[in-house]
Amino acid sequence: MIWILLALIGCYAVFVFAPSVVAVLTIFRAKPGDPLDRMIAPDAQFAPYRKDILAAKERLDRLSRAPVSIRSRDGVPLSGEYFSGGFSRTAILVHGYRTDPAVNFTVQADVFFRHGYNVLLIRQRGHEPGSRVRCGLGLYERYDVAAWNDWALSQNGVRETVLYGISMGAASIGFAAGSLDPERTRALVLDCGYRSPDEQIRLDCKRRNVPAFLLMPWIRLLAKLFLKLDLRARTDDVLADTTIPCFFLHGTNDRTVPFETGRAVYARCGAGKAFFTADGAGHTEAFLSDPEKAENALFTFLGEEPNS
Repeated sequence: MIWILLALIGCYAVFVFAPSVVAVLTIFRAKPGDPLDRMIAPDAQFAPYRKDILAAKERLDRLSRAPVSIRSRDGVPLSGEYFSGGFSRTAILVHGYRTDPAVNFTVQADVFFRHGYNVLLIRQRGHEPGSRVRCGLGLYERYDVAAWNDWALSQNGVRETVLYGISMGAASIGFAAGSLDPERTRALVLDCGYRSPDEQIRLDCKRRNVPAFLLMPWIRLLAKLFLKLDLRARTDDVLADTTIPCFFLHGTNDRTVPFETGRAVYARCGAGKAFFTADGAGHTEAFLSDPEKAENALFTFLGEEPNS
């Protein structure tokens, strides 16, 4: 009988506990993203948007920029690039999981600058080349976002900010909403953001035919014990109490964060809000799929003339 029990314990350790440990080590490890040229190659996800991305990059390359760095509240060095036009407002662009700021935001950075915004392109923790800092799926990063917002508002002449996050970046600013100055944060832009790390990991498991019901209790426990992260935290709980206006974008063909998730988070948001539906767009493609229409909707929401 004892041998049967030991065999069952061994099987559980091999097929449930060990994969859970590997999952935690994999999910939260540092993960610098692929560079722009690889992501717009002919067979890559953003190949259909190559022309618009390269045109925007050419315009951005003509602008002066400065490397900037700050430290997070837990001492992690954070870096970004600041495109200053001497404007009174700054757009802070927060990229997604395992990607590069230029991949997610070249077009949007160009659009914001043309509308009279300084642009701050940041790298989320763990996404620097060679970094060994753990990623937090938005839960560590919410404090980093708040620190970047403080930095942007401390720059000479800057009176207000707009924060635009995509995918995990949207989760980062969603979690950060309660820590931002509502008087000087003009709006949050949440592009295909997930509702909670727990829910998103479950969806990823489902897509990979992995039994989330077996692994998730251990993944949650290990994240809580060793990373001090509550994976069940929800962005919509924070956004339900925010007074900062929120603009949502989501593609109807998003297979990573379902369109219905974006609509559900939008429904709970307690501030002034608008929702931009990108018909047929996949994950992180909502703005790129129809940039003129997205630009018009966003800047109308911000109370500005579109295409100015």
